[in-house]
Amino acid sequence: MDTKKILASKKTERWLIVAIVVTFLLSLFLSSINPNKVPDTKTTQQLVTETRSIQVAENTYTVLIADSSDERILGLSNRDSLPDGVDGMLFIFDEPNLHSIWMKDMNFSIDILWLDADFNIIDQALNTSPDTYPESFTPSIPALYVLELPA
Repeated sequence: MDTKKILASKKTERWLIVAIVVTFLLSLFLSSINPNKVPDTKTTQQLVTETRSIQVAENTYTVLIADSSDERILGLSNRDSLPDGVDGMLFIFDEPNLHSIWMKDMNFSIDILWLDADFNIIDQALNTSPDTYPESFTPSIPALYVLELPA
């Protein structure tokens, strides 16, 4: 084989290897900046410290407030129980919508209540088990709030 052809073949081979490595590294970098990545559990649980009393039907509940995207994504995941004196978690959304809830990384069953702007129950999923993951639960009509309570 001609020396020039051998050198050209090796040069092409090197460029192909470089292109593969660059593509691989670029894909690793892009996957690490995924905006849908679930937030770190410990950090988010430390963020969810605000509590508020709300009245739903004839019951008053003391709830943790989840009003940021990170807090709503995590919800009650990775917890074994609620803090003393807290009955549940209230998810506050910017506008009414069909807000779905899943049981990812949940350690206990919950009742999911979808509420309108006046805290009226408009839909519910009761005694929802962690075993239902990856199923999502969605209200039949748009809700502004979601209340999660231990089942």
